[in-house]
Amino acid sequence: MAITNFIQELWSAGVQSAYAQAQVVIPTLTNTFSGTAARGNTVHIIGAVTPTIVDYADEGRTISAEALSDTEVLLQINQEKAFSVYVDDVDLTQVNGTFDAWVQSAGRALAEDSETYVLGKLLDEGTEAGTPTINSGETAKAAIRLVRKTLADSKVPAANRYLVVNPAMSDLLLAGLSDVALAGSADELRNGMLGRLYGFSVLESALLGDPDVPTAVGYHSAAVAFASTIDKVEALRAPNKFADIVRGLHVFGRKILRTDALCMGIYNNAT
Repeated sequence: MAITNFIQELWSAGVQSAYAQAQVVIPTLTNTFSGTAARGNTVHIIGAVTPTIVDYADEGRTISAEALSDTEVLLQINQEKAFSVYVDDVDLTQVNGTFDAWVQSAGRALAEDSETYVLGKLLDEGTEAGTPTINSGETAKAAIRLVRKTLADSKVPAANRYLVVNPAMSDLLLAGLSDVALAGSADELRNGMLGRLYGFSVLESALLGDPDVPTAVGYHSAAVAFASTIDKVEALRAPNKFADIVRGLHVFGRKILRTDALCMGIYNNAT
C-alpha cells in the first residue's frame, strides 16, 4: 500500500465501524452528550430534574409553574489508547491490496480494550448484591433475582435494565432455559445477547471478572455514561523495511451517573 493511496477518512471510518460492531456493553450505556470527545476534553451529560407532582384538586385546580432545571455531569476524556502496526508490502500483495483485515483487527482490539475498562469499573463501583454460593441453574437465577430486587428497591425504572454475565455465570443460567427467552427481543442479534430474564436484557462478556468465577452486573442504561472517538488514524512509510506503519489513537472516558442503578455480584461456585 503506497502512502499516497491511504485515505485517512476511509480507514478511520472502517476502524470505527469495526469497533462499534465488536462492542457488547458500551452500546447499552448513556452516550448522548454535548461537547467534543477529544483528548483532554470534558463533555457534558445533561439530565432532567424530576418535577414536583401536586394534587390538582386540593390546590383548588390552580397550579404554579416551577422553573425547568437540569443536572449537569462532567465526563472527562482521560483514556488514550493507541495501536501501531507494520503492514508489509508482501503481505498486502498476497491479500490483493485490501486493508480490510487490518482495519477489522484494529477495531476489534480497541473494542476489547474499552469494554474491559468499562466492565472493570462496573465491578469496582457497583452496589454489591450479596455473595451467595451458586452451583446450579436454580441458585444462579436466585442470585439474579436478588440483583433485580436491589435495583427495584432503589426505584430504578423497569425499562432499559441490562444484566451482563461472564461465561461461568451464563453457563449456569442457561441451565434454566425455561426462564430465558431466546427470541422476541428486537436486539436478539446484538453481539453477546442471550435473551431476557427477570426484566433484564441479558448480555454475555468473557471480559467480565475472573472467567472461572460466576459474575454478574445489573444496571440501568442511565447508570453509566461513556464517550469516545477514534481521534486519529494515519499511515507513514517505515524507514527501514518495505512496509507501511499504520497507527491510530482512541480516546474515551466514562462516568457513573447513578450508583443506585448499578448492582454487581461475584459469587462463590464451590460445590
